Amino acid sequence: MVLQRLGHLLLATLLTLAISAYADDQPCTLHHGGNFYDLSPLKARKDYELDIEGGRKFYLNVCRGITTDPWNAGVSEGDGDIAGLIRRDHGDFAIGIVNTTLEMVEGGLMIRQFNGSPCKSMDNVRGSSSIRFICDTSVFAAGKPALIDKFPQNTDEACHYEFEWKTHFACPTGERGFLSGLLVSCIITAMIFLMLYTVASTLYNRFVLRLSGPQLMPKFTLQHAYELLDVSYELVHSLLDRFGVTSGSWRSRGRRDLNTASHHWVSREEERTVFASDSPEPDLEDAAPERELEPLNTQQDPESDHDEADGTVRL
Repeated sequence: MVLQRLGHLLLATLLTLAISAYADDQPCTLHHGGNFYDLSPLKARKDYELDIEGGRKFYLNVCRGITTDPWNAGVSEGDGDIAGLIRRDHGDFAIGIVNTTLEMVEGGLMIRQFNGSPCKSMDNVRGSSSIRFICDTSVFAAGKPALIDKFPQNTDEACHYEFEWKTHFACPTGERGFLSGLLVSCIITAMIFLMLYTVASTLYNRFVLRLSGPQLMPKFTLQHAYELLDVSYELVHSLLDRFGVTSGSWRSRGRRDLNTASHHWVSREEERTVFASDSPEPDLEDAAPERELEPLNTQQDPESDHDEADGTVRL
């Protein structure tokens, strides 16, 4: 019964991992038209820098926030991580909050970012930007973004920016299928179970069987696996029982300990009962005989009676 439930749990875990691996909601990834796109390699520890007209500098990153510290950008930490900013005289201008959702627009990948710094020339409007990624196999590195347009055209009042980014990471790759995801999930799960079994078997041999030396090595046998499952089940049940998770209170059941000789859990009351039944009873034959009381001599000496009658006392 325990192995059957364990098998059902393992199967459900594998299916869940496979479905999650096949899902297309991973950050900066997209499944489209039988192809798989992944822009997560474009994340950089150091921001991408580019110079624009007027000597301004742009700091930009992809799929994560910028590492450059913003100054007077008008964006609070609760709004999210800043995707990029431009240095200005009276403070930095954020061009949007990080967005990891890819879109397929006119055959190319695009990321749109909103809720940046408040725009000076427009009320209730905040900075925004869009990055269009172009597949270019001739660019072996990550490539570099290029500013192609802004609105308004005034550099100090621009509120929306458009970039173009040529990189080979924007090229489609083979879409990861369900079977491949299931295979990867099976391999990862098997490795995890192998590590857990190795640790559990070593601890079992050391603290339960009291083995040492080379005998501590885990045993990969069916009988040994049954023993580990049995001890693990009783250990978990005892812990739940001790903290009152199962029916009844642990105070009413008493504290439980592991008997390393029989691999079973016994209570303190059971131990006292066993010890009481094994204690030797007193041997009646070896006990010292009780001292017999000597009978009282009720007969008196006739001469003493005669002397007492005459009133004479003999010394």
